[in-house]
Amino acid sequence: MTAPRKTAEQGDWAVPASSARVQPSPLSLSPAVALARAALPDITMQPFDGIASAEREGPGWRVVIEVIESPARLGDNDLLAAYELMLDAEGELLSFRRLRRYHREEREP
Repeated sequence: MTAPRKTAEQGDWAVPASSARVQPSPLSLSPAVALARAALPDITMQPFDGIASAEREGPGWRVVIEVIESPARLGDNDLLAAYELMLDAEGELLSFRRLRRYHREEREP
């Protein structure tokens, strides 16, 4: 890093433009989903099934992830759960909650 230098005209310490802080760009969809999925093991150890939805919520993100709560013994009628994860603008997990449990074959209400 370049050391600050004193400017002759102002008599103040100036930081060269190359070392000025750069604001991080807003978190986009793909990184938000990846961060939500990475946080899932802290919430539940159940296997990941899929992303149900992801949308901006204020400056952050709301991501709904489906997990397999109980695999079916016969057929493909697993018991699933949908978890809502709220992320802030930097991708930190703010909150989570289980929205519902349902069998894979159930239709949306």
